[in-house]
Amino acid sequence: MKEKEEKIENEPLLSSWDLVDWNLDFETFEWFLHLCEVNNRHLAEDQWVIWPDWPSDMPEEVEIEHRQSWLNLLQFIHESDQISVCQNLVRVNGNHGSVFFLEFLGVTIGWGNISLSENPPDSVVKILLEQYDNHPSCKIVPGHLQSLCLEPNSSEIVSTSLFSVLMMLIHEVNVWDIATDYHWAVCKWCGDSDFGSGRKTPHNVMHRIVCYSCRNDAPLTN
Repeated sequence: MKEKEEKIENEPLLSSWDLVDWNLDFETFEWFLHLCEVNNRHLAEDQWVIWPDWPSDMPEEVEIEHRQSWLNLLQFIHESDQISVCQNLVRVNGNHGSVFFLEFLGVTIGWGNISLSENPPDSVVKILLEQYDNHPSCKIVPGHLQSLCLEPNSSEIVSTSLFSVLMMLIHEVNVWDIATDYHWAVCKWCGDSDFGSGRKTPHNVMHRIVCYSCRNDAPLTN
């Protein structure tokens, strides 16, 4: 009797196709998420395990050995109060009040650049200033870092990398840490100035470099 009850509990009351919102665009990440959700909604267990039987578009492009990883990611997105999806745009509400948008490009491609504001949240600035001994870069994101490329790890599948990026966006601090990791430098020969990669100390000293335009003509020095 118990086995029969468990079987009934794990069977859908309606066909998955009766639960589908057919108004969604079949070629979007939102559809991919929705399709997986309706196919796993009836399960008594916590983990999504059923791959949707859909003949084309995103689900079909996922290799069989990677399907469970995608189901894990999509379940995490569906159950998170801080993530929402509209077509191919993923919105993430960070713990420090920032709102990030990530455009999903495909299961084999990943996502596009993430736009950032010029100033990190005050609570994040406080954390970074304590971590980097009041380095002024912690307060401002320069223009070239306001579109941040958080690319998928080449050694991982896209679903695993996307999960890591979403967690980073939720916690926020590491994202702003990357975006404020720079210093202001001046060419010792021509005087042109520009941003350099990485924070340098002491931060109250003008750092001298040889810029690209002067590099070939600069005199040799020790």
